[in-house]
Amino acid sequence: MFKNTGNLDFELKSTENIHSFLSANEAEFDDQNFYKLLNTLIAESSKSKPQLAKDSHISEPYMYNLVNGQKRPTRDTVIKVSFGLNLPLDTSERLLKLAGYGGYYVRHKRDSILKFSLESGHSIAKADELLSEYGLPIISY
Repeated sequence: MFKNTGNLDFELKSTENIHSFLSANEAEFDDQNFYKLLNTLIAESSKSKPQLAKDSHISEPYMYNLVNGQKRPTRDTVIKVSFGLNLPLDTSERLLKLAGYGGYYVRHKRDSILKFSLESGHSIAKADELLSEYGLPIISY
């Protein structure tokens, strides 16, 4: 079982020897990159890349460039792929972080709606409907 990130952070702040910390926590580190995780998630989903592109509201050429590591995704692209793969919130946040972005921030209305929509299993269309209702930028532009 993985340690809570807060506990791991506390250990790091309390350590006097980085080598000991790294050695003691070797199993705790997530060195996987965005592209590797994305391809693993796609394989686990059993969706074809064209179907995922459609479900994510992304063009097929862009999807192929994305999974091959030729394009760096925007934050919204990662979120669209999360919806397309029907990812649970924690996996979506992990994918966001590996892509170099922060997770969903509940103090931002748009992020709150996106987080709620993912947790509720909504489609991109339903998330867009909620975003539009509050005058916020939709995700599937």
